[in-house]
Amino acid sequence: MSTKHLTKGDACPPLEAGVLRIYSMKFCPYAERTRLVLQAKNIPHELVNVNTWIKPEWFVDKNPNTLVPVLEKDGQIVYESLITSDYLDELYPDQRPMYPKDTYQKAKDKMVIGLFGDKISGAFWKSAIGRGKDQEAKEKLTTELGKLDAELKQRGTNFFGGEQPGMVDYMIWPFFARFTSHLVFGDNADLPDSLPVLQAYKARMMEDPTVKSSILPEKAYTEFITHYRTPTTKFDEIET
Repeated sequence: MSTKHLTKGDACPPLEAGVLRIYSMKFCPYAERTRLVLQAKNIPHELVNVNTWIKPEWFVDKNPNTLVPVLEKDGQIVYESLITSDYLDELYPDQRPMYPKDTYQKAKDKMVIGLFGDKISGAFWKSAIGRGKDQEAKEKLTTELGKLDAELKQRGTNFFGGEQPGMVDYMIWPFFARFTSHLVFGDNADLPDSLPVLQAYKARMMEDPTVKSSILPEKAYTEFITHYRTPTTKFDEIET
């Protein structure tokens, strides 16, 4: 299917009956969440990449917000990263469940994902916009990540999902992958030493087969974020 990022004037590829499709964008951390779940659960699917800067006209029919990710199968459309990820886990329950069976532990996992969405992702983008020079934003991000550091230490497991990554891990990973490229902590800086549990966690995540199959070269993330939303925005021109 189309790995080229479809743009204005490009037709939407026909979708065969019974085929699950994800509309994605190679460099989008939110779309990456859903792609990670698809990969981890080994769900057959086809990929259509969308140019999220100059979007194809038909994409508004897939998601009125014109954002990725979007899932489509047999006329049923689901969008937003957390919703699509949970949808896949419920649609394919026998293929590596992403949440623990215990109701309370599942609720705790969803609270961690909520913390990330409510507090951490906003601080991430604010610090990224400031290229790591906004000290207040950087301190806010470090403080909020400290809550994750403490949570994982309390769990005493290699991953938030236990001894292998689960839904929490795949929802937060795309941002961990971009700490350096997006200059969140400054030039060539990664997680600070005040977060030792998360430092070790990131190293383990980078060895996860699902993550290894999806992660892009650091320079690709850097090139994308440097040019995105400018007249020189790049998609397919970036070597990955």
